[in-house]
Amino acid sequence: MHSNAIHLPAAAWALLCALAPTAEAAAADAAESTPPTAIVEEVVVTARKREEALSDVPAAITVLDRAGIRARGLAELNQLEKFAPNVVQTHFGQGNTGHAGVFIRGIGMQDHIITTDPAVGIYLDGVYLGRNMGANMDLTNIERVEMARGPQGSLSGRNTLGGAINIVTRKPSGEGVAHVDVKAGSRGRLDGNAFADVALGGNASLALSAGGKSRDGVGRALLIDDPQADIGEIGQGFGRVALRWQGARDIRIQATADLSRSDQGVSPHEVQVVNADNPFGLRQADQPPNPDDTFSLNNELTATRDRTRGVSLSVDWDIADRLRLSTIASYRDMWFAGGLDNEKVAATLMEFPERGEADQRTLEVRLGGVAEGVDWVAGLYLFNEAGYNDSPFVFRTTPAAGEPLVIPTADFDGRLYVEQQTNSSAVYAHANVDLSPRWTLGFGVRRTRDEKDGLGRLHYFAAPAERRDSWAETTGDISLTLRLRPGLNVFASYARGYQAGGYPPRPFAGPQVFVAFDPTFADSFELGVKGAFADRLELNAAAFHVRYTDLAMQVSELIGQGFLTLTRNAAESVATGVELEGVWQTTPNFDVAFALGYINVEIAAVDAGVLGVKPGDSPALVPKTTASLSPRYVRVLRSGAEMTARLDYYHRGRMFGQPVNSVLNEMAAVRLANVNLAWISPARRWRLSLYGHNIGNERYPLAKLDLDPTVLIINSNDRREFGIRLGRTFGGN
Repeated sequence: MHSNAIHLPAAAWALLCALAPTAEAAAADAAESTPPTAIVEEVVVTARKREEALSDVPAAITVLDRAGIRARGLAELNQLEKFAPNVVQTHFGQGNTGHAGVFIRGIGMQDHIITTDPAVGIYLDGVYLGRNMGANMDLTNIERVEMARGPQGSLSGRNTLGGAINIVTRKPSGEGVAHVDVKAGSRGRLDGNAFADVALGGNASLALSAGGKSRDGVGRALLIDDPQADIGEIGQGFGRVALRWQGARDIRIQATADLSRSDQGVSPHEVQVVNADNPFGLRQADQPPNPDDTFSLNNELTATRDRTRGVSLSVDWDIADRLRLSTIASYRDMWFAGGLDNEKVAATLMEFPERGEADQRTLEVRLGGVAEGVDWVAGLYLFNEAGYNDSPFVFRTTPAAGEPLVIPTADFDGRLYVEQQTNSSAVYAHANVDLSPRWTLGFGVRRTRDEKDGLGRLHYFAAPAERRDSWAETTGDISLTLRLRPGLNVFASYARGYQAGGYPPRPFAGPQVFVAFDPTFADSFELGVKGAFADRLELNAAAFHVRYTDLAMQVSELIGQGFLTLTRNAAESVATGVELEGVWQTTPNFDVAFALGYINVEIAAVDAGVLGVKPGDSPALVPKTTASLSPRYVRVLRSGAEMTARLDYYHRGRMFGQPVNSVLNEMAAVRLANVNLAWISPARRWRLSLYGHNIGNERYPLAKLDLDPTVLIINSNDRREFGIRLGRTFGGN
């Protein structure tokens, strides 16, 4: 298998060259005829730090715009996986639903501890979010979300090993429009949000948005009289303000501030006792009959809280007709509290409450322009982050005679504390060069330097373990695009990306294990075609081959002193796959959106001494297949009103919760279906929707952790729900 995979990149380039004569002829013929009209308007994206048509970008990118997000009833970032191929999202981090662990094309990071970095970058209006925790963004009043798959090479090189998600909010335009939406449904669902865009005069405009979500839980703390929250209970609030000013000499300034906060129930999770002969005295019979419930007596572990806030200032200056200078500066901070009861019985045996915080500052300055068939951008990027994780914990066998069954958190027998400060800087440049009217060459390079200071402290350490390490890496990309006709392109590309090094998140084995692991690298080859193929078919297709080297493997286990997570550059993996997505309009009133991903990814090599993981195993949270199918029927009534009926079906194949591919870590395939029936008034002022979410009431795992004598499973929180949404638009045209 491996020998075949090695030759795929060369085969991809050969296929492009073989295709070129035919494609050239097709393009020449198309130049003399009227190109087909795409059924979807050309989408403009900013994934490469300038505005480009989606079909012109030589990369696999899924885009969901404001209308698509609303039509699908998407409320948060973690729901986007259901509409993009080879994407999986989870919120394993301490059971906190504000956590967004994203996996793309065989790579990702489940952990949330400050000493580990994500492998997929998440950006909010161009600002990189350095933490998985707090990154499960609300999608209310979002302009669009761009999910770029594969390492991002030169323009977003650091920590975009698997790809990048770019969230673009609605900018103030002064058009004098407002929206109000409310949602009510089963399980006590009650959501509401509002948006307003107003002109302030003097070339200034203001956009305001705010909202909240609430829903009952799916389980209960059966032995606690007044729990802080029910299991899976939802309670969130959020707001955003943006002020935009159009100055003289083509200067545009925008200042934004956002705040989100949640006080919610811990994520549904269950414990399976797989070794009855254990020193804790755990038995499966001691678990609650409903796995969403808990027998825990620790009230602190029924709820999670998080708060994220940020400010940014961006300045765009059109220095000349085709030359622009852009600057964006930001500050963000995130705080959370949560934790999991790892055995869910009426005794304190294995419990890990936790608090954490991270503050970050970024500055990016870039210059871009167009001249003589060259479109280019170059820039400087600075990133600073400081944060900590603080976890009192208990880890004890069955209490002896006279010992209390339940220990208050203040009296826990240990405390794990880790902190880290990161300083990162990068310079980058990228250019697209038109070699001819139909051929475009793109290339870029990025030089990044990371410096990290880490500290680990435990109650039995003689002194804190302190480390300082630095890395300097060069990444880049190159692509060749052939324009078959306007709106239809073929491309081939290569990109190299990396994930920053760091420190072990849980060094229970002692200061000697608190040592740095190095960056992980990805070399990706991709061949694709994207655009309008006919009057009624929009299709994007890609084949890719990625080799991940110096793979930082996370393996967790229970040891005598607690819960140990070791991270080592101990393996290589190879991923090969294909992706299809698009829209097919079968009649003027009926269309089908679809996405299909297939990936074969295996650990190709493992260093000696790594336990459990072996060549041929699959990395964590990587299903071979992902698929979605969304048929939609639209009818305009005689009154001018519009009726839309929609079904969204999603399939995720089986996968493993850890790179140790044992049957205990295996996660079954998932099949979900949502339905929606919408009515829009003739003037498009009113919108009424009836929805059914997860109509099969599937309860499926998001993460799985084999920790002898138990298996800990984080389950989904999106259970069956039926309800109604009502929206009203004011002002505008």
